[in-house]
Amino acid sequence: MDPPPPPPASIPVPDDLLEEIFVRLPTPDAVARASAACTSFRSVIKGRSFRRRFRAMHRPPLLGFMDAAGFHPAQAPHPSAPLAGALAPCAADFSFVPAVVSSASYVRPAVQEDDGEGPRWRPCDVRDGRVLLDWISFYPRSVHMWSYREGCARREVSILMDSREPVNLNICARPTWTKRERCNAADFHLAVCDPLSIRYVLLPTIPEDLASQPQDLLQEFQPVLAPCTGDDSEEVPFKVICIARYQTKLVLFVFPSTARQWSMVESPIFPSLEHMSCLYDMSSFDYVRGSFYWTDRHDWSDHLMVLDTRTLRFSTVDLLTGYHMELRSLPGQSFDDRRPNAVVLGREGALEMFSLVCQHGAFALYHTSLQNNSQEWKLEKIIQLPGQYRDYSISTIGAAEGFLFFRGALGGLGSIENVDCYSMEVKTYGITKVCTKTEKFLNRRSALPYFSFPPLLSEPTI
Repeated sequence: MDPPPPPPASIPVPDDLLEEIFVRLPTPDAVARASAACTSFRSVIKGRSFRRRFRAMHRPPLLGFMDAAGFHPAQAPHPSAPLAGALAPCAADFSFVPAVVSSASYVRPAVQEDDGEGPRWRPCDVRDGRVLLDWISFYPRSVHMWSYREGCARREVSILMDSREPVNLNICARPTWTKRERCNAADFHLAVCDPLSIRYVLLPTIPEDLASQPQDLLQEFQPVLAPCTGDDSEEVPFKVICIARYQTKLVLFVFPSTARQWSMVESPIFPSLEHMSCLYDMSSFDYVRGSFYWTDRHDWSDHLMVLDTRTLRFSTVDLLTGYHMELRSLPGQSFDDRRPNAVVLGREGALEMFSLVCQHGAFALYHTSLQNNSQEWKLEKIIQLPGQYRDYSISTIGAAEGFLFFRGALGGLGSIENVDCYSMEVKTYGITKVCTKTEKFLNRRSALPYFSFPPLLSEPTI
């Protein structure tokens, strides 16, 4: 009997066909497994063309949240948990960014417990895989106005204070720490880094002559990271915008990575915007299609405040029209400090918002939209939130990459509480628990959702 014929030689699959197959894999984890299968697969996946196509067709995975306490990776059973766990040591480490202020210049207030670490870099905004860092003490600093008498005259100064320092709101004698009276935009140290590629840019401080031009008392200073507008080249430019709110004006200090030089833009103030800017906590913002939107942190306001990052101009959007008038008047509502509104990335041609409503202890999200050709907000859907937080606390964190984020706490008035962080996909309303983290009650730090492709599929963003 003749031996069986040898199996036909396998025909090599062309690289362009392999690329078409791999680019349709659903997750970065699936691509990583394909890359580990053989060298020919890895060669295709490491190619710049494939990585660019994959990033264009897929949303970057949510790895977790960053705040002043560090990085909180997604936890099982979240689909990003394996990747987040593998990348957590890199995402949580900013030690490769050199210190710019010596520890000798840091004076810890007597009322603050010693954390043993002193000052270090803290994330204040995250976008496009980059992290904007601010050099602060363990507790975030903020600008406070201090009044005092000098003879018969009443004076006011702007002071950078640690959030745990006691604030005496009464008019007092002239403070002895006179150096802090000169608080202006030149007092802030910023850096931008890509933690997964271990790259960074130290931004120069705003020049003193530029920072002193507003000739007004600084009340709030909020740096934000403007979205990427590059063409996926080797070095994609970024832009840092610092919103400085003074007593009578709004000023933007802008640092483009291409020019590497600060410039100042003073916003033309009209009465409604000047009034609105005093209502808002400038740290409560969302980014949608090239613009930042500010909402009132505690309650409903008449307008949204909008900054177009391309023209660097402020504008407003009427908020109390259509269904929002009915929503604001729902009986039995309570607000506390839970940031009721968040603007989200939704359909083209529409501005979409989710409003957190607490009625009689139960929480729900009201999805409303404003079409470009309409002046009336309309109701899209009401989403009931997890019932275990009834009579406790839920607050929205913000929105990014087509998700809304919120957190719920079961704790009472204790000093420490476990906080559950959730994501909700805007298109499907699907709610997924991301992680649980520990926070100090009434000392909640801003949580920043961190999205990024793994180094196998990404280019360094700096």
